[in-house]
Amino acid sequence: MTAPHDLSPQPGPRPTARVLKIVGALVLVAMFVAGVVSFLPGGLGGVLGRGGPPEVEGNIVWDSEDLAVQLGPDGWLTHPAGGGEYAARNVRTGTSWTIGDLASQMSISQEGVVVQPDGTKVLVQREGSTRTVTTKDIADEQGDDDLWPGENVDLVAFGEEHVVVATCLAPSPSRLLDEVEGGHVVFAGLSLEDASIAWVRDVGARCGGDFWHPGKPKTLPAQPYVLLEPSEDHLVVVDVATGETVLSRSGQARYKIAVHGDRVLVEEDEGEVAWRSLRTGKEITRVRCDGARVGSTGDISRQVPPEGTPFVECADSVRVLDGDRVVEIDAQPLGLGEGRLPEGRDVAVGRHVMHREGEVVTVRDGLEDKEIGRLDVPEDFEVAGWTSPGRLLVFASVDTGGERPTSAYRAFDARTGELVLSTSGGMRTGADVSPDGVIVVESDDEDLEGTRLWVAATKETP
Repeated sequence: MTAPHDLSPQPGPRPTARVLKIVGALVLVAMFVAGVVSFLPGGLGGVLGRGGPPEVEGNIVWDSEDLAVQLGPDGWLTHPAGGGEYAARNVRTGTSWTIGDLASQMSISQEGVVVQPDGTKVLVQREGSTRTVTTKDIADEQGDDDLWPGENVDLVAFGEEHVVVATCLAPSPSRLLDEVEGGHVVFAGLSLEDASIAWVRDVGARCGGDFWHPGKPKTLPAQPYVLLEPSEDHLVVVDVATGETVLSRSGQARYKIAVHGDRVLVEEDEGEVAWRSLRTGKEITRVRCDGARVGSTGDISRQVPPEGTPFVECADSVRVLDGDRVVEIDAQPLGLGEGRLPEGRDVAVGRHVMHREGEVVTVRDGLEDKEIGRLDVPEDFEVAGWTSPGRLLVFASVDTGGERPTSAYRAFDARTGELVLSTSGGMRTGADVSPDGVIVVESDDEDLEGTRLWVAATKETP
């Protein structure tokens, strides 16, 4: 007789086969979910709280996956070139050359010459050539054998043929910001051709806290004169080619002066601003109005670039300096520190008169008395007051809701009103802008694959 049921063990599915079936099912589920997510706004990044690649359009002239890019004047920038080296590139002409190593404090001239402070040395580099000058060379030129050469160098200004640097000469080896008894700052003009020393000057600045200089703005092109601040209550303007002091002011704040080419705006008595020649020292004209103050230059250097227009802000109007004449713009200036344009009312931003109606900003050139264009600028975008006046009108919208602030940008040609750059949000704040019409924007998403940096520029006009 046999039992009604065979209770002996029977071979079941092998464990390996069972695992494979489970994994296969999970893969199919994952593929289905990924397919659904791909149709959602922002894809997987949207689900995870991170948007997709930013939208960037306009006259894009160059882009990069690397953010270690520094913008200079006249279309020049520096960027990684692979193998630990860097290159200089002109995004307008396509010209490029390999620099080699690059220090963070470098600057590039409008002719593509790279100047790098490197400890006690200054490297002057162009394609196929590197010339060096040391702080010992500068000390020897100064002629004081009792003082040690400085331990570091700061870049101060570029001229057409010279670069101005600063270093500390002291009874012991010292840096510019060291408080050292008997130490003083000297400025030297070096040739951009061969790094030879053209001049050395002591303008009365002591090493340490009394001496302060913001450094050479990287996008500022060549300038014939530079504003220095030897001490807290003393300002001088120096000829870049000779080192001669052409203007000296005591007890005057830096923001009350603006240098433009070979001329300078200086706040004098209350409600009066003088327009002077730096070559002759003579006053050309004087602006008198209620609340007169020197207009913004966009950065702390107080240098108005060649493409910019110096101006004086009054309580209810703006006076623009054009050669030897003063042109009055009958519109209230946009207030200091303000960026948002009022609805339905004219305001002057330097030489430009802006009028917002909803998402359209009409811009008129107050100096030439002509309309530039009607610009598409969403209502949450403000005038970017941190840019130097020049070829671009830049607007930005800042989002402070994330881990760190991010921005969106609109940039337009200040001569034609043509769109140069438009981005979605999620960009790093503080785009780099050069007065000649180049703007660099970067994605804030560090995990973004592919293009992360874009360079846009105005189109060349006759």
